[in-house]
Amino acid sequence: MDGDPWRLGSPGAAALALQELVSAGLLRRRDVHFVERRRFMAAVERERQGLPAPPGAPPVGTSPGAEMVLQGTWTRLAPAGEFFEGRLVETASGRLLRGFRIPIPPGTDPVALGRTVVGRILEFLDETDRRPPWEDPVASAALRELRPSGVPLRAVARFLEGTLAEDRYDWEGAFQGYYGALQEGGSEFFEAETALTRAARLRAGGSLGVGDES
Repeated sequence: MDGDPWRLGSPGAAALALQELVSAGLLRRRDVHFVERRRFMAAVERERQGLPAPPGAPPVGTSPGAEMVLQGTWTRLAPAGEFFEGRLVETASGRLLRGFRIPIPPGTDPVALGRTVVGRILEFLDETDRRPPWEDPVASAALRELRPSGVPLRAVARFLEGTLAEDRYDWEGAFQGYYGALQEGGSEFFEAETALTRAARLRAGGSLGVGDES
């Protein structure tokens, strides 16, 4: 995803925020086994190179293989506008399982887009009978079409602060960022609560691998 359409502070910030919002949206679900790869693979590579773990880093652990991965691109097509292009790819073969495109009107908030990406993933899982039955208590957690989430951009900025701190294994910074996101976004911002719970588990000694569905 090029640039920062939400002006969250730096190039790539929008992509990271969206990735973590989708991750949190999947992590909380009981009908999807979400396998975290971004932090886990970075830690594995450090171990492979014989580098010491950063201060505060949790154990690496082991991780199950993922059946499929989501690839995403933010595309600008004049004069049609902007789109999020998503691709679900089979890990073993590299085969494209499903592609989807979400039009992004001006002013779309990142939480709404993240929840719509989750909704499109679940749509594919339902069509291919890959998802067990589960009734989500949050009706707006997975959207089939974009609609405003009501979560202000300042709450997403605090969520990103928590993500960046967690990437540094700065657990106090992660707590402050995610807790601030909850304060700004309210109880509707369940992604921040999910990330806060994940950070607390890792801070307490949980591994990046098995048991970390973040």
